[in-house]
Formats: sequence, C-alpha cells, structure tokens
Amino acid sequence: MRHVELFRPSCDAYTPRMGRKVIKYKPAEERACMEEMSTKMGTIQRPNFKDALRRVAMIIQQHIVKIEKRFEDGADHLNLFSPEMRDAFDESNFITPRYKCTITKLPMARAGVVYGMRKIRLEHKIPTAEDIYQFAHRLFKQVQLSSECSIICLIYVERLMETAKVPVMAKTWRPIFMCGLLLASKVWQDWSSWNIEFASVYPSYSLEAINKLELQFLKMVKWDLYISSSLYAKYYFALRSLLEKQDFRRKYVRMVGGVDSVSASEALKVSKRSELLKEKSLAYLSLSV
Repeated sequence: MRHVELFRPSCDAYTPRMGRKVIKYKPAEERACMEEMSTKMGTIQRPNFKDALRRVAMIIQQHIVKIEKRFEDGADHLNLFSPEMRDAFDESNFITPRYKCTITKLPMARAGVVYGMRKIRLEHKIPTAEDIYQFAHRLFKQVQLSSECSIICLIYVERLMETAKVPVMAKTWRPIFMCGLLLASKVWQDWSSWNIEFASVYPSYSLEAINKLELQFLKMVKWDLYISSSLYAKYYFALRSLLEKQDFRRKYVRMVGGVDSVSASEALKVSKRSELLKEKSLAYLSLSV
C-alpha cells in the first residue's frame, strides 16, 4: 500500500496546541494586562492590513522555499504536489514577452539595416518575504483592497495547493498570488476590483492574461470560493500566533526594520533627536514660567 502525504494548511500548522497543559486559575492581579495581550495585527473584524500582509508573505515564502527544495532533492515521491502542475501557473505563460533588438549597419547598395530580435528569458529566483510583501502592497494601495483580502488570499492559495496539488514555486508565485488577491476582492468586498485595474498596476500582465489566469484558478479549485466564518477565524488566529515561532519572529522583525536594517538605525536617530527636542522645549518652558 502506497503512502500518500497530505497537505497541511497554515491554519492547522501554525495554530498553538494546548497538548496536555493544564490551565490553572489566576487571580485578576496576576493576569497579563491588556497592553501585553494586544497585537499589531488588529481585530478579527478589521485586521491591520500591513501586519497581516507581512505574515501572509512570510508563509508564502516558506511554501516556496520548501517546495523548491522538495523538487530539487527529488523528495516529492509521496505525491504531495503534482509534477505536471509545475508549469500550470508558470509566469511565462501569462506575462507579456519582451524582446531584445540588435541593429547592425552594413555597407549596402541601398540604404538599410539588418536587425535581429531575441526573446528575453525570464530568470526566477526564490523571493524574500519582503519581495512578496512589496508585490502585494502595491496592489493594496493602488487598487484599494480591504485589509481582510490578504487572509482570504492565503486561504485560496492553500486551497489551490491542496485541491489541485499545484506547487507554489519561484516561477509561479506571482500569478497565483495576484489571482488569489483578485478573487478575494471579488468575494469579500462590496465594491470589488476589476481585472483591468490589476492589469494597470502590473502592465506586464495583459487583461486577456489575467482573465485566462482567473478562469484557470477557478477551475482548479473547482469553483469553491466559499469561506466559513470558522475557517477565516482559524487562519486569523494562526497568523496572529505566527510570531511565537522563533524563526518567523526573526523574519518579521527584519521586515519591519528591527534587525540589520538601515531604517531601524534611522528610527533610533529620530527617536533620540525627538527626545532632545522635548527636553529643550521643557527647559525653555520652565524658564519662561
């Protein structure tokens, strides 16, 4: 009997487990204050779109790294992802091709030139979480997507991975992520975005390519776009607890400029200057009084 590995969605993989821990009663004075319990991710009804998008970007990047390594090592013998689906969402199938034109002048009886055209081959590298975040952030700002769309998009992307066994790889993540955001907007928002708006943000994807991409995505998830309130809540709380894992916390802090970042040092300088200005202003007020 051949063992088949099952896909584990993020809402299950990153949800904290109680295990055999016993919850003991604590008096009110010993409980954590609300400030310590609060999170930058916002509420379940209105999540902070930047914070939620950063967490989603980290999970998408984690998927890409693991899947690329899986195929590189030939470890996908358990049929978690279908090999023929590797090219289903290949970026080269949807992006407008670019060509390099070379013109050469030759001595001829008649005036003229000889030219040659060569198609520019796309090079795909494993993106960083920041690359994924910036790609989606541009869509959020210019198309006016709601804050919940990043969570809905993650649900649709992982549903595609689970239902159709489509791997999210370096050459497929942009079309898949873009289409996930497009469908999230159409399902979740009252005033949804149009396909032409996405094409205007990223002109390399024509309107016809986005229409084709959307249809292919819908067919592969079997037109199942329903999301229950319990499933959305599971993903929200899984994303909220994501930073409890040390490696994700380190990536998140680096993304927001807390470690090895120029913006972090600049922020410290601004903070020190503001403190000095505050002290000078208080000293000046005390003298005037």
